[in-house]
Amino acid sequence: LKLTSSFLKHLTRLLIGLCTRHLPLNQHLFHLMKSESPNCPYCPQTKKTVHHYLFDCPQYLTACHIMSCTLGQKSTSLSHTLVDPDAITHLV
Repeated sequence: LKLTSSFLKHLTRLLIGLCTRHLPLNQHLFHLMKSESPNCPYCPQTKKTVHHYLFDCPQYLTACHIMSCTLGQKSTSLSHTLVDPDAITHLV
């Protein structure tokens, strides 16, 4: 809670969604029967998961590259990215 105490509500919701993987990404929407496919629209053979969205999708490579340059090797770990205060500022 300390980590998000200075965040606006929508940023806190985003971080919680990333941690719980309950975001409007196709894999979750497909599970809720709100999407026809769990796959990424840019990578048709890959499920659009939180990990894919943050680290692998070519549509978001620029943002991924910026985060990688700033955080270094740790930026490729979802578990690290979701708990490190420096990494979180790049996510939100």
